[in-house]
Amino acid sequence: MFLLMMILVSCNKQEQVRNGQKIVVLSPEVAEIIASLGATDLLVGRTLECDYPEELLRVPVVGNFGAINKEKVIALKPDLVFTSALEQDAITQELQKIGIKVHQIYPKKLDDLPVIIKQIGDLIGKEKEAQSLADSVATAIEEVRSRAANIHHPRVYVEIYRNPLMSVSDESFVGDVIESAGGDNIFPRLERDYARVDPEDVILAQPDIIICYSQDTLEGICSRKGWSNIPAVKNQRIYFEKDIDPDLIQQATPRTVQGLWLLYEIFSEQTIK
Repeated sequence: MFLLMMILVSCNKQEQVRNGQKIVVLSPEVAEIIASLGATDLLVGRTLECDYPEELLRVPVVGNFGAINKEKVIALKPDLVFTSALEQDAITQELQKIGIKVHQIYPKKLDDLPVIIKQIGDLIGKEKEAQSLADSVATAIEEVRSRAANIHHPRVYVEIYRNPLMSVSDESFVGDVIESAGGDNIFPRLERDYARVDPEDVILAQPDIIICYSQDTLEGICSRKGWSNIPAVKNQRIYFEKDIDPDLIQQATPRTVQGLWLLYEIFSEQTIK
């Protein structure tokens, strides 16, 4: 009995240490997941882009996504720092070199989402909440895929930048979301996950739907040379940020499920009841 009590006390102390840790989060995706797990109180620092949900706005800012103030991060004496990849590879390495524990999260596929939710939950002492959320997200993803398998798959062009023109490949997170919701991405393969594309290739691909996140306007797209005969342009099936919040399909968070259903509705031209 004494031994059992000692084990329980030891476990409780470990849990308290883990739940009382100070965390800096530099990735908006991870910040939203932490908030979804009810652990915003563990955060002592964030980047400017970590702004959803609103409760995150109370957490001090240590820079923006591509320009982190390393001194601010160090001054907070965090037990753990969550980073993303690409632009944040350098800060990840710098913090690790000085002995700060860093965990890098960079989901590339839709199926990575439930996995990273559980990873984050394990790291911050929210295992049960993370398992429940991960299961819910995984179930929703499979339901959308199941329904999407039975619809006509419209050809979809996603524009993420205007000058130069850039789109997404099937190997990217966004490309996977498009395909899972029932769309047929016109650029299945590109030099990189997010890469330059030729306007002529867009014309040749004849997309049925355009999702434009490049800050262009309907008039601007319609006036592009040679684009007037693209089905999406002729039929006015062009969607902007006001129609589909980019965060719902560009970031791997529980809200991605909303993005999947919204895309499915658009692709299938019916409303989910």
